[in-house]
Amino acid sequence: MKASAFRGVVPAFLLALVVAIVWGSVVQSQYNLAALASIGADVGSVRVQATLRDIFSGFFPTYGGYVVLPALLVAFIVAALVERKLPPAARIPLFALAGGLAVFLAIPLVNLLAPVALLVGATRDWSCTFWMAVGGVVAGVLFALLAPARPRHVDAPPVLAHAPRTP
Repeated sequence: MKASAFRGVVPAFLLALVVAIVWGSVVQSQYNLAALASIGADVGSVRVQATLRDIFSGFFPTYGGYVVLPALLVAFIVAALVERKLPPAARIPLFALAGGLAVFLAIPLVNLLAPVALLVGATRDWSCTFWMAVGGVVAGVLFALLAPARPRHVDAPPVLAHAPRTP
């Protein structure tokens, strides 16, 4: 890939990454605050402050560095490789699926591998994992819309997995 191609891909990836991390931070903040409220804690006065703290310091770097960044990086590379074999109309759904599935699978994997009980504690509830993965879907759509599409070789002959034998 030429260096000029990275000029569009890198900013698109970084923006998609930030969107997914902020989305996940907000979701986990709200789930944690709801859990505290369910046991009688008054969280109404600190809801916005706690959410902003998670976005701008607390949860953002941990969730972003250990879960979202590696998940989306791998998912978008695989999607870019698969994209060349699909029609252009499949680009947005492909990257949306890749982003959502990547985050959905990365959260339990990181929780399993983390030295603490759960890196993302709010994901004890699968609905939280689902809503955090929606951030991956949004990131995938955003990336597909902003990153330049890879060139397709429509005039190239298809590659056969097994070439026919000649007698």
